[in-house]
Amino acid sequence: MVKIPHVAFPPSLSAIDRTLPSMSQPQISIIGAGLSGLVLGRCLLQHGISSVLFDQGVARSGSTRHGYGITLHPWAYKPLLKYLDLDEGTFRKRLAVDAAVGGVGRIESNSSPVAEDTDVSSFRANRQRLENMLSEGLSVRWEHDLANVKSEDSSNTLEFRNGQQLQSAIVVGAEGPHSQVRKFISPSTDFNVLPFAVYNGKRRLILETFDEKYASDMDGATVIERRKGQTLLQITVNDRTSQSVSISYTYSRPAHHPDPIFNPDRPASGARDIPAEFFNEIAGLEDLQGPFKEVFDVDKMHGDRLLNWLMRSVLVSVPELKGAADHGIVLMGDSVHAGPILGGYGANAAIKDGVELAEYIIEHGTKSLAGFYESRYETWRQYVESSEAQLGQMHDKARPNL
Repeated sequence: MVKIPHVAFPPSLSAIDRTLPSMSQPQISIIGAGLSGLVLGRCLLQHGISSVLFDQGVARSGSTRHGYGITLHPWAYKPLLKYLDLDEGTFRKRLAVDAAVGGVGRIESNSSPVAEDTDVSSFRANRQRLENMLSEGLSVRWEHDLANVKSEDSSNTLEFRNGQQLQSAIVVGAEGPHSQVRKFISPSTDFNVLPFAVYNGKRRLILETFDEKYASDMDGATVIERRKGQTLLQITVNDRTSQSVSISYTYSRPAHHPDPIFNPDRPASGARDIPAEFFNEIAGLEDLQGPFKEVFDVDKMHGDRLLNWLMRSVLVSVPELKGAADHGIVLMGDSVHAGPILGGYGANAAIKDGVELAEYIIEHGTKSLAGFYESRYETWRQYVESSEAQLGQMHDKARPNL
């Protein structure tokens, strides 16, 4: 059996934690109110099984923090529909990035055909609207940043940085690639940083500008791409209303050696540090037309929200997962099997995991959670491998322009 490591509680809290009252004890505690955690909670709720979600963020009412577009594939979202009491048409109409103007999140256009791994039923959804839909009726405790997990016998103690703590028989780590729960049960598991320089920006356009300079090239689609050698330029619609359109764009290419715009060792806080060499590289792009000329304009980009994305993958080993499961601690989603953002299956795999874990608990209970991994682990391994391969194929010189 793998022993769950003990992580020292921060001194500022350990000195006072004995005097703090414990919160009520939920049977199933879900750490992270992202897609996998929300799907799990919602599916359990439909079968009368209660859970409580804990998230380090603040309540998202009115927030646009996750107001970007994601591609949803039918193999992930169709099994979820019965837990939402929705048919596929209604689901798409409520979540599509262009739903406000009667769109259904269509991906392909004449100039941007469906990618090889994209089904005709795949569509672009607004992540924030999906999370709002999933959270209906769930108990979410915000501003609960997990600091420590202690596991003894059949009980786990969760300690949060706000000073509160609770005991829970079942703990589900669903906080994404930087999962604290994973760090507790598998401290030696680290990211594999893939050699690609990737930058992402966000911009909001008034509808007249979008219609004049973008609409004809996008041809009703929500994603368009252009390739220049091994450099990939992508523009996606995040949300469209009757007055404005929110877009994201991505500039990505294989890393060079040395490479002033690729820093695989940067800290998480360094994502907003955009080197001058990046803008110099953008300025050197030639023969851009239409929306790509508009988007990849250095002067305009300086006013956008820009992030340097690292393409990372991670997969926790089976012995560590099963050892933790014996203590009632289970991981899912990007917490256990993260792939790179580009070419990955993050949102879809998270939804699939949430449904699958809920159905496992509904059928088998929570006494032998290790069995969940037996049914899912090989699929996770394939997710990671295929997403890494897909990232390389996206930047293949021989691949035709999309």
